Amino acid sequence: MENIDLKLKMYVESNILPIYEKNDSGHGIEHIKYVIKRSFKFANQFADIDLNMIYVIASFHDIAHHIDRNNHEILSAKLFYEDKKMKEFFTDEQRKIIKEAIEDHRASLEHEPRSNYGKIISSADRNIDLVSALKRTHAYTIKHYPDLDLDDITNRAYEHISKKFGDDGYAKTYCYDKKFEDFKKNVETLIKNKYGFAVKYMEVNKIMDIKEKAKMFAIQAHMGQVRKSEPDKPMIMHPIGVGQLLESFGYDDNVVAAGYLHDVVEDTKYTIQDIEKEFGKDIANLVMGASEPDKSLSWEDRKRHTIEETKKLSLRNKLVICADKINNLEDLFLKFEKSGNRDFSAFKRGEESQRWYYTSIYESLISGEDKDLPIFLKLKDILDKVFYKKENLFLRDTIFVDNQDYYAKLRKLHAGKIELQRLKSLVTLSKPFVIEFTGTPRTGKTTTINNLYDFFKKGGFEVSLVEEFTTSKYYKEELRSKFDSMSCSDRDLAILEEIYKQLQVALASGKEIILIDRSINDRQIWNYRRFARGDMPKEQYLMARDKYSLISKELIDFLVITYADSLISLRRDYTSSLALEQRSFLNQENIDEYNNCLNSLQGLFADSVDSYMLLDTSNMNMYDVSIEATSQILPVIRKRYIKAFQQKYNLK
Repeated sequence: MENIDLKLKMYVESNILPIYEKNDSGHGIEHIKYVIKRSFKFANQFADIDLNMIYVIASFHDIAHHIDRNNHEILSAKLFYEDKKMKEFFTDEQRKIIKEAIEDHRASLEHEPRSNYGKIISSADRNIDLVSALKRTHAYTIKHYPDLDLDDITNRAYEHISKKFGDDGYAKTYCYDKKFEDFKKNVETLIKNKYGFAVKYMEVNKIMDIKEKAKMFAIQAHMGQVRKSEPDKPMIMHPIGVGQLLESFGYDDNVVAAGYLHDVVEDTKYTIQDIEKEFGKDIANLVMGASEPDKSLSWEDRKRHTIEETKKLSLRNKLVICADKINNLEDLFLKFEKSGNRDFSAFKRGEESQRWYYTSIYESLISGEDKDLPIFLKLKDILDKVFYKKENLFLRDTIFVDNQDYYAKLRKLHAGKIELQRLKSLVTLSKPFVIEFTGTPRTGKTTTINNLYDFFKKGGFEVSLVEEFTTSKYYKEELRSKFDSMSCSDRDLAILEEIYKQLQVALASGKEIILIDRSINDRQIWNYRRFARGDMPKEQYLMARDKYSLISKELIDFLVITYADSLISLRRDYTSSLALEQRSFLNQENIDEYNNCLNSLQGLFADSVDSYMLLDTSNMNMYDVSIEATSQILPVIRKRYIKAFQQKYNLK
C-alpha cells in the first residue's frame, strides 16, 4: 500500500470504506480488505497496471451491495463514477476503465471482463477458503431469507455453492491462483455427499444440533427408497414423521434423533456401530431398541421376539417404537379411508396377523408404564381405528343416519385432507395452490367454491377466495365506465392486466390455497366465443390466447369447469328463483354456444394448466358436484406436496 497516493488513501478510508458497515458480513469491510490485498498480488501478473486504480476498484466494487444485491455491480460503478472527488485523482479515460472493471467483477456475469483491471478484481473477489465461503453464504441467507427453516437454509447453501464453485461452476479466475484451484477441488469433493456438506455447513456456522444431523444422515441413508404401501412417497417421509412426532411431544433431543434414525440399521447399509460412531452410545441404544433381530427368521418369530423384548426396554426406548407404530398406522388408516378398501396385500401377513402384532406391541409398550401418557393414548386411538373399526358414532348414526352413501364419500375426502395436513407438516409449497372455477350458471360452480373454501378452512389451511373480477364492486364502480369506452381489444387487455394484478396480490398474501371465481381461463372462453362469432379477428385472438395461456401456466394449478345441458341449466335457474321474467343473458342459445366452446378448447386447457376437469353436471345434484371436484383436486395437491418434498431434500 506504500505506492498508493496518500490523499486518495485517506479519502477512501474516511468516506468509502465506512459504508461497508451497512453490508452483510460476507460483503463487509473484512471482505474488502481481502480483495484489496489479493488485487495487489495479481497486479504483478500484468504489465503497466496503475495501483491507485486497482485500490479504488477494490474499494468500490461491493459498496452498493446493501442497496440492491442483484444489481450491486452496476450501482457500485455508478457511485464511483458520480463521486466528484475521484475526478481529482483520475482522468476520464481512467475513470471509464475503473467503472467498467467494477461492473465486470461479478462471478455470475456471462462475459469476460473488458480490461486487465476487470480481470484482476474479478479474480481477487473469488473465495479461496471453504470455511469463509460457507460463512458468507450463511450470512447472506439469514439476512435475506429470514423465514427459511434449517433444511431450506442448508439446501439453498448446497445449491449456491455447487452452482458457483462446483464442476462447471460459473466462478472463474483470470489470474493464476493455486489457492483457488485447491479450493475448487475441496468444494467438488464436499458436494459429492450432500449429507457431508450439510454437516460441514452447520458445524462451520455453529447451527448444528443432534436432531438436524440425524435427519440429514437418515435422508442420505434412505436415498432412493420408497414406502412399500405407497410407492410414490419417499421412504424418508416416515422417519421424518416419527422424529417430528417425538419432538411435538417434547421429548429430549436424543430421542428425537433416534426417531429420525430408527430404520437406518434395519433398512440401509449402515450398522449399529456406524450409528454409535456418528451419534454416540445413547442414540445407538435407542435405535437398536427399535430395530428387529436377524431378518432371516420367520415373520412370526421376529415379531414374537420384538414383543417380548419391548417389555424390557426403558421408557425412552419405548417412545421411539411407539412413535414408529403411530406413524405407520396413521398412514395405513388414511390409505384405507381414501380407498374404502381394507387392503393388506402390501404386507407379508394379512389383517388378523397384523392386528395381533400391533395389539401385542401396544401391550408391551405400556407394560410397567403409565398407559395414560399422551403418546400411548395416541397409539391406542389409531390402533382402535385401524383394527377395531372405531369411528364417530354420532356422525354415522345420528347426523348421516339416512344418508350413509354420502357419509362414506365425505370420509374419503376427509382422509385425503388429513393426508395433506400430514404432508404440509413436512414441507411448504413454493407458491399457493391456485384453483380457478368457471362454467355456466346453475351448474354447481358457486356451491363448489363455497364448499371447498369451508372444506380447506376447517382443515387448518390458509385459504383465500378471489371473487369474479368483472362482477366485483371495484370493477363496477371504478373501472367499468372507463373500460366501456375502449375498443374490444384494448378492453380485453385491460381486463387481463387487472386480473393478473388481482392474482399477484392473492399469491403474495401468504395463503396456502387460493380459489378464484372466473379468471384467466374464463377470459379464454369469452375470447373464443367472440372469435367463433366473427367478432374478434384471428390474429388478435391468437395473440390474446397465447398471452393468456402463458399467464395461466404460471399462476393456475387446477381448472374446474362445470357445465350442463342448456335446458337443465334453465330449469334449475327458474326453479331456484321466484322470478318468472325472461332472463336477458341466460338463454338456451348462449348456453349451447358456451358448451360448444368448451369442447373446442380442451387442448388449450391442457396446455394452459397442469390439471383441469370438465364436469357435466346435468344429472348431478350440487353436493355431488362438490364431491367430484374435491376428489379430483386432492390427489393433484397431494402430488404437488410430494414433489416439493423431493425437491426440498434433493431426493433421487
